[in-house]
Amino acid sequence: MLVDDVGDVTITNDGATILKLLDVEHPAGKILVQLAQLQDEEVGDGTTSVVILAAALLKGADELISRFVHPTTIINGYRLACREACKYIQEHLKMDVTKLGKQGLVSAARTAMSSKLINL
Repeated sequence: MLVDDVGDVTITNDGATILKLLDVEHPAGKILVQLAQLQDEEVGDGTTSVVILAAALLKGADELISRFVHPTTIINGYRLACREACKYIQEHLKMDVTKLGKQGLVSAARTAMSSKLINL
């Protein structure tokens, strides 16, 4: 529940809505708000997850910087980790959807959309 400066109340569990209503001044915070907005525009879901992940990456980078690791080294490390994670997903976690059958696809779609639609 959020209450703005004129007393209007918003009740939501949607990360994008919550971040949109906050008055964020810190530059890193503003980046997280923009990230959530982009995630919502592009995908329509996952805003909270993407902000939590980005915040964890920023926290990790901050800890490394405090240990005098150069920012370029941190960025290169994050890029390498991204490539390796994508490679792992491609090699171990992807699935041929033709093997699921119609009911499997319907179940997967129902699960994916259940947070957005009512009466599925």
